[in-house]
Amino acid sequence: MARDLRGAVVVITGASSGIGRATALAFAHEGARLALAARAEPPLQEVARECADLGSEALALVTDVRDEDAVERLAAHAVRRFGRIDVWINDAGVIAYGRFEDLPSDVFRAVIETNLLGQVNGARAALRRFREQNDGTLITVSSVWGCVTSPQVSAYVTSKFAVRAFSDCLRHELADSPRIRVATILPQAVDTPIFAHAANYSGRHVRPIPPLLDPTQVARGIVQCARSPAREVTFGRLGRMLELFHAVAPRIYGRTIAPGFAAGSFGAASAARTAGSVLRPTTHALRGGWKSAHRRELIRALVATAVTSLRGLLPRPSRSRGS
Repeated sequence: MARDLRGAVVVITGASSGIGRATALAFAHEGARLALAARAEPPLQEVARECADLGSEALALVTDVRDEDAVERLAAHAVRRFGRIDVWINDAGVIAYGRFEDLPSDVFRAVIETNLLGQVNGARAALRRFREQNDGTLITVSSVWGCVTSPQVSAYVTSKFAVRAFSDCLRHELADSPRIRVATILPQAVDTPIFAHAANYSGRHVRPIPPLLDPTQVARGIVQCARSPAREVTFGRLGRMLELFHAVAPRIYGRTIAPGFAAGSFGAASAARTAGSVLRPTTHALRGGWKSAHRRELIRALVATAVTSLRGLLPRPSRSRGS
């Protein structure tokens, strides 16, 4: 039976920018009551005001999802304010670019702690309430990079693969509670600020590879999952094609798409080493502006990806054996 979202209590982490911000506004349109969490207070309060302008009651709580106690306080505040939690959305996420050996250990660890352990902390707080209510929906946000691999983003890919496995384990454990559901969202690249403010140790300018989804598209899908939960939902035709290709032909994928990703993800301009938003919040916009202000850069990314991937299909030169 579909959940009525009007008046439902929804907790959203990573709510100050990107998909999380779009999701908060989408639930506000549905008339949900919201507990919004992110690391920086001013943009979080701004989102809460925008939701209130849409007629939604919204609570803004500064929370670093890496801190288990802080996430527990978030859940407790939401219950004190609204009486229960119906939907919990684990959306907080960061990304780091560069070869594994070049990533500082604290940056790699912070990506794992935010993207994976942040969702573990959220699930722990949410499921405790859901068990008491015998009802609730946990939505975990993974990525198409939770199904396919790529060089130069090892921490992010590792975390997103782990989120899918963790979510599946929870589904098994909740088999005795059919009213408690776990849904996993796997979007392809989305036009959010995450790329421009990524940690970057590659030495080159970072860019996403098109086609990009708009964050509102993903937000609508998350709302639909809250209403009628599905096990896993991949957003974007390219994402579904990549998942299939990786599963059916992993060796060819490794020769074509993986190096294509590496070529397309970086521009020609050099870039200084930076931890970006991984260790501290740096940006809070809904969109990254790639589809509007940086179209030419997206075209370059697509061409570089396509050309490099096609080269991987060419026959490899045979090695001559010595006498």
